[in-house]
Amino acid sequence: MKSDELDESLTFATAAAIDAAWASWGRLDTDVIAHLINPSFLGGPVWPALRQAHTITRRDNALLVASSGLADPTAWDNAEPTNGYELEVYGISADLPADSDTMNVATSWLGDLVRSVSNQVAHFGFGVSGMLDRYDLVTLALPDLDFADGADTYLDDEMAVVMLGLTDTELPATVAGPLSSIRLVNVKLLTAAEGRFCVNNTIGDDNARRELARRFAEQGRPLWSSLSRPSVV
Repeated sequence: MKSDELDESLTFATAAAIDAAWASWGRLDTDVIAHLINPSFLGGPVWPALRQAHTITRRDNALLVASSGLADPTAWDNAEPTNGYELEVYGISADLPADSDTMNVATSWLGDLVRSVSNQVAHFGFGVSGMLDRYDLVTLALPDLDFADGADTYLDDEMAVVMLGLTDTELPATVAGPLSSIRLVNVKLLTAAEGRFCVNNTIGDDNARRELARRFAEQGRPLWSSLSRPSVV
């Protein structure tokens, strides 16, 4: 990666495009969730242009936490420059108080969930975009997430499972970046029963994921996650 060779205006244009999407949903905070020391220097996953942060957008009744840096303009050694891995991930929940401060959001289950998915994307890189291109919806297991007491409904063999790729009219599915299109990837927390439905079924994994998406739309607010949402399975 050689992101320092790219014009800084590309970074500003990328931020403007993504921030406009979040601002269309709610009030985007000026403060971001970030690390004192970049985890990539401590053996953690390396984000495309090394910058890794998360933003918070607020409504009166919900919060949206999103990655910020997975789509940063990046010059690759053996490929044309792109907007990083060409996606950012986000989760929405009404579980947290809407006026929660930045630290409380960062350490909440929603903050942990989105951060864990963000780092998985950084680890797998363009493989995640490729799977979404092929299947539209994918499921991902996230080991070692420490949910609150009473959240066992959402843990299967001590692992949380999420669905990536759900879309709805309340947010755009993509935004136009200065170097490439950027997908805005929803992170939906599944109950243990919903996660098992995706792999233990008679209709095929892809059809099972699409059936879950249909049920989520029927349930309402398909992009939102909660530790108290009734299972659709």
